[in-house]
Amino acid sequence: MLVAAVVGLGSSGLLSPWWSLFVYDVAQCLTALAATLACWITAGRHTGGQRWWRVWMGAATCGWMIGQILWSWYQLVRNVELPSPSLADAGYLMMPVFALVALIALAADRPTQGVPRHRPEQLVMVLDGLIVVGALFVLSWATTLSAVVRAGAATPLAYTVAIAYPLTDLLLTVIVILLIAAASSRAKRLQLIVLGAGLLCLAISDSIFAYRVSEGASSVPPLNYAGFVAGLALVTVAALAPARQTPGWAARPDTRWGQLLLPYVPVAGMGVLFIVQRVRGIPTDTVEIFIETTVITLLIIRQAVTLVQSANLVASRARLVLATDQTRRQLERDLHDGVQQRLISLALDVRRAETDVPPELTELRQQLSAVAAGLSATVNDVRELSRGVHPAILTQGGLRPALRALVRRCGVPVELDVRVDGRQPEPVEVATYYVVAEALTNAAKYSQATLVHVGVRVQGDYLHLSVRDDGVGGADPKRGTGLTGLADRVEALGGTLTLDSPTGQGTRLQAEFPLNQR
Repeated sequence: MLVAAVVGLGSSGLLSPWWSLFVYDVAQCLTALAATLACWITAGRHTGGQRWWRVWMGAATCGWMIGQILWSWYQLVRNVELPSPSLADAGYLMMPVFALVALIALAADRPTQGVPRHRPEQLVMVLDGLIVVGALFVLSWATTLSAVVRAGAATPLAYTVAIAYPLTDLLLTVIVILLIAAASSRAKRLQLIVLGAGLLCLAISDSIFAYRVSEGASSVPPLNYAGFVAGLALVTVAALAPARQTPGWAARPDTRWGQLLLPYVPVAGMGVLFIVQRVRGIPTDTVEIFIETTVITLLIIRQAVTLVQSANLVASRARLVLATDQTRRQLERDLHDGVQQRLISLALDVRRAETDVPPELTELRQQLSAVAAGLSATVNDVRELSRGVHPAILTQGGLRPALRALVRRCGVPVELDVRVDGRQPEPVEVATYYVVAEALTNAAKYSQATLVHVGVRVQGDYLHLSVRDDGVGGADPKRGTGLTGLADRVEALGGTLTLDSPTGQGTRLQAEFPLNQR
């Protein structure tokens, strides 16, 4: 309504040109002031990233307001039409600088409990934004922007200012899009959409404004002022919006390929442009060469950061697997040496008490016998439970006896071929055991197989495992978490897990583990 009122009044023809310009300028100053106050006042009610993005965004809108005041002074008091560059440009260009810091702070915002902050993720997001912006800028510069800027920029300073407006506006827009795509909650996504819409309105109006100035125009369309007013009003709404819907945080296990591949699409376009220019003999100017070099450098840095992240992730997964196995082993010992032994002792005490019962107390003797039998059954249950948590036979005897125990308990006939001499690294033995256990369980439940073959051999520096059956096939890891969890365990040790299960032709599961991991 505010935007419609401003545009309607300024464009109604009821006011003189000076008063129409006055209405537009006052509306922009007031909305900038409202956005600044909304950001800074609400910042005190929040903590973490939700506080700091408001602080920096308030500084951004305050800088923009200073630029608008200076610009209004030029237009309304000094009656100078669209000077460029001027002190007003310094105020306006504070907006994208502080807004970028605000967006980085908002990207770092996480729920206060249970979720660590990952600086590499923030760095990758900023690098993605810079890469996309640089590539898009090169495409825009080579097609239209270069001619427009060169036509209107009389001095190097004017040239720099003319480039700065579209470049910074494009950067903010891309960063907001990346943030919306990576938002972890609906409330935060809505907040980002409102903020992004405001920055987009400012970016569009800024770009039109910069082009008009570069072309030497004496005025801008009234609708362009509406973009400034609407953009600042939306920033105000985003600052007043609640921080998040719930304090919880939910992980997203699915890989977001669109977000991962986003930077490469405009870079590929930039490469195609470069090839076309070379083929057609079009010279490349200094600005284009500089931006292309910068984009390539940023892309290399992004790849390096991503590789470091991947290496750290693999290492953390390996540590998690080892810690989990250690915990399972300790739990098995506690069950075996603690609970199981205590139950056996109680069962013996009950048996002794049963023998001391006088013959005439038949009912009491039967009750004690039932209690002793129940305790013996419970001992068996605890023994099975401890074997499932972490098989003691694997720790004591190694793969061969542990796999034999698995085969004996399997409901399907199994051919076991273990060609392993001596003990192997404990994490490899444990992972091999659980892969075989999961494969045999699936074969017994789903495959309708009549025979399963399990083969284990050491060849060179690798342990090779193969489990195949003659069942109905059609196994799909996406239907459950068992095979997915096994794949994570195998890959955490530097190995590979493959599944081949054509319908009607049985299932073949293969794993390969390196034995010389350091």
